[in-house]
Amino acid sequence: MAIYQDKTLCLVRLRWVSGLLVAVMLGLFLRLWHLSVVKFEHYQALAERNHVLTVPMDAPRGLISDREGRVLVDNASAFNLVLYRNEVEDLESTLSFLIEGFQLRRKGLDERLRGARHHSIYQPLVIKKHLSIEEITFFLARQTEHPELAVVSQPRRTYRYGKLAAHVLGYVGEVSREQLKRPEFSDNSAGDVVGKYAIERVYNSHLSGKDGYKKLLVNSVGEKLEELGHIPAKSGQELKLTLDLDLQEVAERALGDRRGTIVALQPQTGEVLVMASRPAFDPNRFTVRFSREEWNSLVRDPGRPLQNRATQSTFSPGSIFKLVMALAGLEKGVVGLETSVYCSGQINLYGHPFRCWNKNGHGRVTLHESIRQSCNVYFYLLGKKLGINTISEFSSRLGLGQRTGIDLSGEVLGLVPSVEWKKRVFGTAWYPGETISVSIGQGPIHVTPIQLARAVSIIAAGTAPPVHLVREPLSFRKRRLGTEIALVPEHQQFMKEAMWSVVNQYGTGRSARVVGFDVCGKTGTAQTIGRASRAKLSKEEAKRFTSNAWFVGFAPRDFPEIVVAVLVEKGGSGGSAAAPLAGKLMQAFYEKYEAGQPFNADALELAHQSQPGFPGTAASVPHSIQ
Repeated sequence: MAIYQDKTLCLVRLRWVSGLLVAVMLGLFLRLWHLSVVKFEHYQALAERNHVLTVPMDAPRGLISDREGRVLVDNASAFNLVLYRNEVEDLESTLSFLIEGFQLRRKGLDERLRGARHHSIYQPLVIKKHLSIEEITFFLARQTEHPELAVVSQPRRTYRYGKLAAHVLGYVGEVSREQLKRPEFSDNSAGDVVGKYAIERVYNSHLSGKDGYKKLLVNSVGEKLEELGHIPAKSGQELKLTLDLDLQEVAERALGDRRGTIVALQPQTGEVLVMASRPAFDPNRFTVRFSREEWNSLVRDPGRPLQNRATQSTFSPGSIFKLVMALAGLEKGVVGLETSVYCSGQINLYGHPFRCWNKNGHGRVTLHESIRQSCNVYFYLLGKKLGINTISEFSSRLGLGQRTGIDLSGEVLGLVPSVEWKKRVFGTAWYPGETISVSIGQGPIHVTPIQLARAVSIIAAGTAPPVHLVREPLSFRKRRLGTEIALVPEHQQFMKEAMWSVVNQYGTGRSARVVGFDVCGKTGTAQTIGRASRAKLSKEEAKRFTSNAWFVGFAPRDFPEIVVAVLVEKGGSGGSAAAPLAGKLMQAFYEKYEAGQPFNADALELAHQSQPGFPGTAASVPHSIQ
């Protein structure tokens, strides 16, 4: 009986539990039905007001510093306006807001939207970079009206010294569609900032970091509700250049408004201490998008400010080429150290008169004197003996007409003519009279200033080290050992002494002299138009064809530590236009590295001008036109 009662009690309890479970399940089902059916539109509207936005975090590019670690290029915070295309409900309303509120052009906006079609709609599109405080304030006051837009913080490339060393540092800009097709830009996407020119371009992969992002939950008016996660951006790696900021500033100040270039190398290592080119441009201008008209104005500027005259422009070397001729004559045994000729002011060769710059002549001159006084007649005769093919062969041995391999893009070859070259290019024979012009650096011979600097390095140190701009890390530039140039020691010493006399014994390069620092050099004045053509011009017209002024040199004489090449376009005399600029740079180098004095650019300039023999002082001497 007791067992029966227990079973009945259990069954009753089981029914109550079962009923309770059924009631709970029914309640849950009814609630689910209420939420998913009855309240569907209400909760769908609430959910749609919240969005997950992916906010890009651009990686700062690596810093660029000079050889002493002084920062030349860094990054500053900037704010960009971006458009989330997947959030756009009324495109015309958005475009009208951008045009009216940010002074943007409809044509430009349409172009950017068309270009973005090739990329994911979820990828933010940068509409305007580097917003002003006024623009940021304007947007924030209207943010609720345009949740498809946002202001995001991004690093902005900053060139601390403006135009200084612009042709070395380069500039950055948005990656183009053409670049995105190349393997080297496979990790980039539209809107990314990449190097476009010079060091920024050549070492772009090294300087570029790795972008990050934030995933934010925001409501319908763009307010942040929650951060769902993020991957931090990783900065690019730093580059330390071989440039010396102090010397670079001296060179840029010396050039001033002149068109030209100054290059300085360390002859033993090939490190570029200075590379100044004028006119220049401000790389900071490229960090902000500017109009096609502004770009065209820059490109069409007759001064060619975007062109690096040290590596991308070629010029006739003028009398600088006499150094190559003299060394070739000695090395080939065509002349000896004491070989002399008589200069009367001109000489007739192949039925044509060839003049010396000194119409009264230099009298009898040795090879040493012909270099010091830059006698044309001596080198006319030397050129006749050598012949164009020997001249071409030895010029190539010194690196003329060849790229130096410097770690900059766009370096040009130049030209050293030969019999084969003229036959190939013009289909005609080489005439002996053409060799006479080439022997003094005129005619169809064109070199870059960096090539001449390297050639002088070979004369000074006997080696051709790899010319380079990046000092650290070395793993990010091609390591090449310097090439030994087997010069006869006696000939090399002779060239040093002859070049020393050009500067220190009332030669044509007197203005480059630095007391206590044995500067050796050679001046050059390269015509930009032939004598016959010039004779047909009026005086005013002839001014447009003023000669280019050159100076190349090194110091000190016995243990060279610096090589300098200076070109002043249409500067006239190398002795009066180019040599003084080299002197200022040599003085600066001497004061900083030899005398160990505190560096002061203004004091250095005054010190050089006060030296005996500097133009304008009581002890100055007349300079030749060379």
